[in-house]
Amino acid sequence: MVTKKQISHYLSLPWSYTIEQEVDQGKHYFIIRVNELPGICTDAETIEEGMELIKEAIEGAIILYLKNGETVPEPIKRKDYKGNIAYRTTSERHYYVAKLANTTHKSISKTIDDLIDTGLGHLKIIHH
Repeated sequence: MVTKKQISHYLSLPWSYTIEQEVDQGKHYFIIRVNELPGICTDAETIEEGMELIKEAIEGAIILYLKNGETVPEPIKRKDYKGNIAYRTTSERHYYVAKLANTTHKSISKTIDDLIDTGLGHLKIIHH
């Protein structure tokens, strides 16, 4: 049996979302996806409306997972990540990153951080 306490626990987790703006026949709308729950998404004319709708979709998904006896995927916890990443790349990419770092007077690590920030910004990932 699914309890309100279980549902409440999962709804309080820090879900993250990917929001994309689309245009169809001149009409703008937003598609909102829950990154941790595959297939859970909604669309709306405003982000505010979409965020309300996505919460309903999350609740429905949680209820289905629990009713089926499945594990509910949970958001990863920020505290579990300390900032150390082992990263290997090609010598050519290493050269271009080093060249960019030199040109911008930054360290290679800072340059990689800037490049990742730019990439993440394009994905428009937000956290609840």
